Amino acid sequence: MHNSAPIAPSRVLVVDDDASWTELLAEYLRTEKVSVMVTDNCDEALLAAKNLQPSIILLAADVRGGNGVQLCRWMRTISAGHITMLTTRRDEATTIAGLAAGADDVLVKPFTSREIAARIRAIQRRFHPSPAAHTVRPHSENAPGRQVFGWLCVDIARREVFVADEQISLTRTEFEILATLAQRPGAVTTRQEMLHAVWGPRWPGSIANIHVHISQLRKKLGDNPAKPLLVLNVRGIGYRLAV
Repeated sequence: MHNSAPIAPSRVLVVDDDASWTELLAEYLRTEKVSVMVTDNCDEALLAAKNLQPSIILLAADVRGGNGVQLCRWMRTISAGHITMLTTRRDEATTIAGLAAGADDVLVKPFTSREIAARIRAIQRRFHPSPAAHTVRPHSENAPGRQVFGWLCVDIARREVFVADEQISLTRTEFEILATLAQRPGAVTTRQEMLHAVWGPRWPGSIANIHVHISQLRKKLGDNPAKPLLVLNVRGIGYRLAV
């Protein structure tokens, strides 16, 4: 379970040894009062993730002196921050390994500092929306913001999930996927709708990434991935949450 310390919305942790873009990133975000910490040391990165609880972590898969995928896995146990893994490899195996390790997204280099700054702003808008964005239109008799499905309870307003009265720790992306399904109980959410709801309409990633996050989500909810009873596949279309 990740550390329960509050996440600071103005802190970004970058784990990379390429100063050519990290210095520019800090410059782009300085006027927005966003603190950017940069390190290329695995131990220092873990300490910063635990103590500072940044809202966003940019993690190079080929971080010097360590394994980025393993570092991501360790970070996920101590931080609830949004983790984007940075890699130079475009193969599907690398993307799946990063997502399975707990990353919310995998971004392939090269990219510009301006692009990364824009992505950071988009992530912050998604997780710190305006008060009006918190309005939930329930599709069932559950109270607004709180959806109950048998042994599963999803409190969207508090961003909490309970299974048989036990609170479950989810990554931000896993929660967003579950919340999207919970707001449409019994109805089908297409893969494209899921991409738009969780990552935004301009996200360039693959629909295949959803499968990895769904698989991890099922495991945490105690839903058998081979014969799911809660998060159901709708073949060729998308997913729905069983009522």
